[in-house]
Amino acid sequence: MNHSTISIFMNPVREFSSQSVFQYNTRERCPKIIFQAVRKEGLIINHEYAGPICFTLISSPFQRLCREAEKLQLSFPLKDCPVNPSAPACCVTLSNAFVTDDTVDYISAPFSRRHGELFLNYTNERLFFTSAQRCELTHEILTQIDISQDLEKATHDPALDTESQKSVISDEPLKRKGLQYLRMENTYNDSFILHEPSQEEPYFQKMRQNSFVTYVEMMNEIEKDPRQKLSGLWTRFLRFQPLGLVREYFGEQIAFYFAWQGTFLTMLWPATFFGLAVFAFGMTKSVRTNPATYGNCTVINYYGGSVVVPCDLRNQLSQLFTTISSWFMKSFDNELNAFFAAFMSIWGTMFYQIWRRNNMVLAYEWDCEDFNMVEPDRPEYHGTSIRTVCDPITGKPEYFNPYMVRFLKYTVSCIAVILSMCLVILSVFLVTLYKLWAVSSHECEKEYTFGCSVVAAYIPSVMNTLSTMILGSIYEWLVVKLTQWENHRTNTDYHNALVIKMFTLQLVNNYTSLFYVAFIRPENNGFQANGLFGLGDKYKDICLPGTCGSLLALQLLSHMIIKPIPKFTKDIVIPYIVQAIKIRKWFKGRNETMEEALNEKDETNVLIREWIKPNAGDFTHSEFNEKVILFGSTMMFAALFPLAPLLALVIGIIDLRIDAVRLLWLNRRPIPVMANGIGIWLPILYFLQYAAVMTNAFIIAFTSDFCSNFFSDVMYCDVKNRFLIVIVFQVKTFARILKVTWS
Repeated sequence: MNHSTISIFMNPVREFSSQSVFQYNTRERCPKIIFQAVRKEGLIINHEYAGPICFTLISSPFQRLCREAEKLQLSFPLKDCPVNPSAPACCVTLSNAFVTDDTVDYISAPFSRRHGELFLNYTNERLFFTSAQRCELTHEILTQIDISQDLEKATHDPALDTESQKSVISDEPLKRKGLQYLRMENTYNDSFILHEPSQEEPYFQKMRQNSFVTYVEMMNEIEKDPRQKLSGLWTRFLRFQPLGLVREYFGEQIAFYFAWQGTFLTMLWPATFFGLAVFAFGMTKSVRTNPATYGNCTVINYYGGSVVVPCDLRNQLSQLFTTISSWFMKSFDNELNAFFAAFMSIWGTMFYQIWRRNNMVLAYEWDCEDFNMVEPDRPEYHGTSIRTVCDPITGKPEYFNPYMVRFLKYTVSCIAVILSMCLVILSVFLVTLYKLWAVSSHECEKEYTFGCSVVAAYIPSVMNTLSTMILGSIYEWLVVKLTQWENHRTNTDYHNALVIKMFTLQLVNNYTSLFYVAFIRPENNGFQANGLFGLGDKYKDICLPGTCGSLLALQLLSHMIIKPIPKFTKDIVIPYIVQAIKIRKWFKGRNETMEEALNEKDETNVLIREWIKPNAGDFTHSEFNEKVILFGSTMMFAALFPLAPLLALVIGIIDLRIDAVRLLWLNRRPIPVMANGIGIWLPILYFLQYAAVMTNAFIIAFTSDFCSNFFSDVMYCDVKNRFLIVIVFQVKTFARILKVTWS
């Protein structure tokens, strides 16, 4: 029988914490060469069969992990050198109620096997490496295996199938061939790392109901249950995140993401309170200046103007709806917006500086501040030229990409990104043209009825959302392909290039409609003197003075509420459906039912249960992209929507707990990655804090009623004077930002 083989890379003590999984087709003879190379690296191979699936268990001995840690120059805590933390100055009891991480910090040093006895827990093979370190080191050993020479020798071996080798050895520019390369060539089909067993898993709960004796035996085999401990601390509200435990189980990269998100959510609290105060002031003023009237049926048309219509029951209900909507909409644009915009700009700088400090502290405590100095090459990296001088360390020829080759690839990628950005802008204008056609055909200029709200507001919003989702998926695929084609040498360079392209496209994809409402729609700005694209007055998409700020607030409100829905669908709903399909596909026609196979304690069934879980993908990349877009929306457009920090806080708190649950229980375990910070996202945050000052200045001057509210008696609010407001706002705000930065 032909078996689809899944290989599990395990830690030396056969715990699930460092198991990686990959699946390949046994008709290829390359797995034999792979296994020979794996054994040559000092790893141990075993096999487990479950129906049509064969699991190959690969374990790494403790001494092999130590050798790899020494090679990577990883730092470990020294014995008898603890760092005593400073006690909180006040509220000790209250602080202890929220603290979840009691990990003791130690002075550390680069690991050396010669002086291993100087390091903490070196004599205890189970405790010396964390769960994430065992996974990371084992994965690093496997990904750095090079079988290119063995494959070349195998081409002369008649015992091997020539046809099965063509897909592996035909790519001449790629001189180095390892597991990641074979994954790209579909020599094997899947790879993942297994979670450690936990009594909180659903199948253990069912086991307890069916056979308590079997359940107790299984629990006795589980010496530690890090997922249960993490779940009890991490998924709770009103508790600090156990970042040390997150780092020990998922690695530094994911831990830094959650540390950044925790800092972001903490900093949102003062912005939320200030925003609520600004909104309360605006709502009070709106109700006071626009009292409810009965008998005079005045409704709001599409352009925001008031139209008197005959009174009847329908119009009276419409009048009530219009009055409440008017109070709500007019509460956003008020006299405090300029001060709130300045506050949010300074708030962004304070958040940036606080996070930089937290980043450096965590990098020191986690012994990873010098990681970039020792980062190895990507297994997927290949060169097109050979240096005349061999590598002084390995003594082997060094492959590289000439500068001109890299320059041409970067140029092509830049052109592709610019064309994609133009496509996003075009999609926004096409949706706008449809909206204008709907307004004209339904006579929404006379009265903004429920039908008008459907065809001119809800349908365009759905179209914008679908456009954002579809184009976002296309861009994600395009960006990954372009970045792989650019052939970056290290994982840091690869992810930085991927992030820059993806964030640029998502920035345009998410913010184009907001910039359109803020600066193109206001009639006073004069961008639509003869309609959009010069199509005439029929295709004018304008907002009247006094209503543009409210429309921008409504657009941002819709954007922030609708945006999490596709993410929830992508993170929870779609993986659940894929998992259900995968279960039925692999267990269809078997003698045992799915329930029997998934609830047994046999090791092969444990492997199957983990294998059918959906992949978390590039978790930190996708999550950072979503959160930084949310951060930008909160800073750049909150001048006219003071409730933005509140929505961002609620969305962030809920999303953090959802991410914790799905990482622990719903998804496969991500491969731990060493990192010393959030990487390229830090300069992106730096860019956004200054872009927010520019955006808020123009929104205050050209979109809101700030000029007419404060300066209508002393000057005319023309373009010249509005630019003067922009300059004064920017100078004052930048002065405060520089003061915060230098203090």
